[in-house]
Amino acid sequence: MYLVADASGPIGRAVTEQLVGQGQLVRVLTADAACRDLWRGRGVDVNEGDPKHASSWAKALSGVQTLIAILPPFLSEEGLLGAADGYRSALVEALSSGGSDFRADHAQKIKIVLLSAMGAEKEIGWAKILGQLEGELKSCCENLTIIRTAFIMENLASGMAMAKHHSVLPSFFIEKQNYAMVARNDLVSVLVSAALDPLDGYSLLELHGPEAYNLDDIVEAGRNVLNKHIASLSLPENDWLQIMIDQGLDESAALMWRDYYTQMNLGNITSDPNATPIAGESKLSDALFQVWKLMRQKERAAIDPEKKIYEGLV
Repeated sequence: MYLVADASGPIGRAVTEQLVGQGQLVRVLTADAACRDLWRGRGVDVNEGDPKHASSWAKALSGVQTLIAILPPFLSEEGLLGAADGYRSALVEALSSGGSDFRADHAQKIKIVLLSAMGAEKEIGWAKILGQLEGELKSCCENLTIIRTAFIMENLASGMAMAKHHSVLPSFFIEKQNYAMVARNDLVSVLVSAALDPLDGYSLLELHGPEAYNLDDIVEAGRNVLNKHIASLSLPENDWLQIMIDQGLDESAALMWRDYYTQMNLGNITSDPNATPIAGESKLSDALFQVWKLMRQKERAAIDPEKKIYEGLV
């Protein structure tokens, strides 16, 4: 049995989809009612708990051989960072609370695949919580595989939407700085592979794309995908906080994202020499093309919800 928790974001959904598609027994844990409804009736064991409670984790982990842990900010576009510390503490409590039947019989045998991020070892920005979780799981679990991901290319979606409609691609990145990036589909593939063929003991992997990209590369890929001229706009750092709040983040989450982007721009989020590097295959243009397809599908759905006009079109 595999447990995907939390399964509400695009990464968790894709991991669950691939595992189910391969005939695996899968359980999901999420507080998202819409996500629960999505998986009911599709051969998935839907846990009704809340990942912010240790008792929910303990129940969900019962009978599980492998946990794929996907915590905020990987759950949604908004990030749900406010819940991240609650998720972390609840999971660790469920795994390490002494005296429970769950701990004695099963907890140490579970193989855990944790999605983390570059910079976690330095506890930078929102990656600080993931860094804390890495250390706590390492101390209480015998079989732990940590996959630290580079910046996910699909996070450029909001900038691509602006570029499509206004020919300007705004970004928190700066010119003449290279950034490690990876496509979401490569990340999902690595997570699924790590779950299906888990390593014994402790492993630290670092996932990035086939090459690093700078702001000019991002704009060039956007131009090719959108088939139009677009210009880049490096957003002033003094405005970042308000921009992020306007995008739906609360102030504490916005501060963590601001700090993370600042350190990226300073070149302080780099490869960990203690991690085993893994290179994804998808290029930035591939990921942005998928972003563009999704944008177009959403626009068509808004215009034609019954799919009478665009049926059969890509």
